[in-house]
Amino acid sequence: MKLFIVKLLIVLMPLIGVLSIILSIFAGHITVGWIIFVSLLLLSGIVNVLFFRCPHCGKVIPVYASGNQKYCPNCGGDTGILPMGFSYYAKCSRKKNGTWVAYTMIGPNVFAVGTLILVLVIAAVFGFDKMFRGTGLILTIAAVLVGALLGVMCRCIAGSKTMMDDENIMFSKIPFVWKEYSIADIKDKASSDKPFYHKARGYVIATGKGVLVLPVSTYKGGDQFLHELTERIGAEMPEVRPDQVVSVHSEGAREDEERFKKYEAAYPKSK
Repeated sequence: MKLFIVKLLIVLMPLIGVLSIILSIFAGHITVGWIIFVSLLLLSGIVNVLFFRCPHCGKVIPVYASGNQKYCPNCGGDTGILPMGFSYYAKCSRKKNGTWVAYTMIGPNVFAVGTLILVLVIAAVFGFDKMFRGTGLILTIAAVLVGALLGVMCRCIAGSKTMMDDENIMFSKIPFVWKEYSIADIKDKASSDKPFYHKARGYVIATGKGVLVLPVSTYKGGDQFLHELTERIGAEMPEVRPDQVVSVHSEGAREDEERFKKYEAAYPKSK
């Protein structure tokens, strides 16, 4: 419970700082707002380093590494952090036609926050009245483009989207670029190489187009998604819940990695 409260403070302080900037602009004291923002950001980092530590190994836990998990990313030990019922960066839902959709919101969130901060900087330097004229307009457009670039980069690196119907699984790492996998093909491959849950990567599936890895732990409601997926492909539901991801440094994850590499060698990606 202590770590959960510390984590909440670490997340809230920068958000309060951003709110201070917005309010200070309207109050005409932008400098005060930036001082509060920088101070809270530094304080958040100090609290993270001093108090947000694993009770087992004693190492610092990166606050972003425990969004939907309760295990230390350094040693794999149980931190005791309660799984959060709300996720601001992911969603999993079932449409009326039976299709499941799961996706992360890290790209749009980075775009929104990054653009907002850059626009506020421009507003502080040029003023709101000059933001949409001359140099101010050029910089505002540049801020939106930079925010979009950061959002796309984060989406490609840490985000994903998965759709699943009765016949196919569609997975996307790069926005608007999809790869389709047949459930019939997955069932066929599962007879010799069963899908398994990699404690660091996600749910690993052998297919005729290569190895498919679904990061179900990053999806809010990923356990329901995984349960539906295992039923459709005729596999057993893994014992490890998607919101309990063990670090790549743990013994269990190392064993999973060895198995994963064997699957990659047996099922190379199709061109």
